[in-house]
Amino acid sequence: LLAASLGGVESLVILPIYSSHYNMTNEELRRAGVSPGTVRVSIGLEDKEDLIEDLKQALG
Repeated sequence: LLAASLGGVESLVILPIYSSHYNMTNEELRRAGVSPGTVRVSIGLEDKEDLIEDLKQALG
């Protein structure tokens, strides 16, 4: 099992091609619907307003 974080309470932003899908071929990634720009966002227990502002800053 390859996992960036299990049981943590912090928010994470991860590129699956560098973590959970690292060993997949391009064809396997395509079949899984994962592209180089796919981003996984796992929301933790931080204040929701802080998270919203962080996401706005990152995407803005």
